[in-house]
Amino acid sequence: MRNLPIYFLILVFAGLMFALSRVQLYTPVITVEPEPTPVLPDDGFLGRMEMPSLDDIYVLDNSAGRDLVKFEKFLKGRAASLHFASAAYFKANRKNIHKDSNAFMGIKLTLDSLGAFSPEILFTNVNDENFKGLVLSQIQAYWRYPRSEQGKFVAWVPFVWKNH
Repeated sequence: MRNLPIYFLILVFAGLMFALSRVQLYTPVITVEPEPTPVLPDDGFLGRMEMPSLDDIYVLDNSAGRDLVKFEKFLKGRAASLHFASAAYFKANRKNIHKDSNAFMGIKLTLDSLGAFSPEILFTNVNDENFKGLVLSQIQAYWRYPRSEQGKFVAWVPFVWKNH
């Protein structure tokens, strides 16, 4: 009789263990959501610009050993400034320009070892001297490329502005 409370405790413990083994565990319903497709970074804001591809860039001299893929990315990054340079030209010549005509310039870019550009227009269909000067001054004043140890880089790049 004196061990009755101990037997009772063992019986209660065994009963609880049996009851807990029979209880179904709650497993939350996990819905697997499909992963969203990764958003690829776009080419950035180009505006009216149709940027030349790597095949359109004609390299005349690369004694500095510049990487052409990096140079192409650099050009695409600078397209927005040339877009805004064309806004006044298209606004002023709205009546004279046909809907399908684009403005294009073939610009010879000379890049010295310090990273400064010296642009020169080789050909264009634009008669507006202000637009030409604005494009040249924009390139000369604001475009800087990383320095090289020696040599220069000369390339001919066709720039095209779309007429929306």
